Amino acid sequence: MLEYTGQTKANSEGFHSVVDSDIESWIKRPKSSSQQDYRKLFELTKHCYAAKLPQANCDEIPEFDTAEDSFLQRPSMCTNKSSKQSCEIMKEEKQQEKELITPINDEDKHLLLRSDQEQCKLQAIKMKSGGCYTGQWYKRKPHGMGEYLFADSSRYVGEWNNGFASGKGEYYYADGGHYKGEFHLNSMQGTGIYKYADGTVYDGQWMNDKYHGYGIEIKNESQYKGKFKSGLKHGQGTLIFSNQEKYEGSFVNGLFEGKGVFIWPDGRRYEGDWKKGMMHGQGMLQWPDGRIYVGQYVNDKRQGFGTFQFADGRKYAGQWMNGLQHGSGEFTEFHGQITKGVWRDGKLFSIY
Repeated sequence: MLEYTGQTKANSEGFHSVVDSDIESWIKRPKSSSQQDYRKLFELTKHCYAAKLPQANCDEIPEFDTAEDSFLQRPSMCTNKSSKQSCEIMKEEKQQEKELITPINDEDKHLLLRSDQEQCKLQAIKMKSGGCYTGQWYKRKPHGMGEYLFADSSRYVGEWNNGFASGKGEYYYADGGHYKGEFHLNSMQGTGIYKYADGTVYDGQWMNDKYHGYGIEIKNESQYKGKFKSGLKHGQGTLIFSNQEKYEGSFVNGLFEGKGVFIWPDGRRYEGDWKKGMMHGQGMLQWPDGRIYVGQYVNDKRQGFGTFQFADGRKYAGQWMNGLQHGSGEFTEFHGQITKGVWRDGKLFSIY
């Protein structure tokens, strides 16, 4: 499930000092900002250090979903447990499924004999699980239309097949949540709409009580449209945060991964490679004032070879490390003068 409480901030390519930006990149992320605090891009040697140029800081993008909170895994309708596939859990669930449709009173068991020959409708029958079923029976199992009231006051109304909730139905959770859609063997499976008690809405495909396939999820004015796999965003999708930050591209296990585009409300735009939710690989970051960086990223920071061009035509082309100019490079002035040298931690260390 999307988490939007303080997790969608970004401060990509802000205009702070080198030290501040490094700290923000790893500690304060994420935070949206459009500040214009201009600093030096390079500190030249004593022969040419008079030029003061705006600093191009590290990149940041918002943290969003973790594997734990990227979806709300609903408990199994019958067992109130997540569907862990161990032998002990499966054995316990089988027993509970049996108790779900086993009458507690001998008189009610006798009534079920009527269903051996034909489908019949019976009044409320209390089960060993603590629940109560009212509806159609066949071969001593719920079969047809019926309503089941669970011990925790949650309720299922819909189709049954051979003792299982299967077909179209509605489930009303005790916490106020509501699901309407398709079921298979007591699990949400197929297509359906889930409205959570906190206002979150998911409309899409399900498998084994998890988002699986194409779906739309809306929470706190944020929205995701795209593919899911086993409850996590997986495949192509579009995620728009409540502050209007937007990512469109590939997801893997709930995180940005592969090719994607991230757009900030102030007009900044990154297009390129992602890995585990971070800019990683080859990418291009553009600013609305005309600045542009094209090059390599490692864990949200410029690292490797890259070119940074200013709106007035000045340009640095060379090596980067941890978001700073580091290694061999050259700086071209807007009038064409080129300075070649070696940079260390964002400062010109020596000239060729």
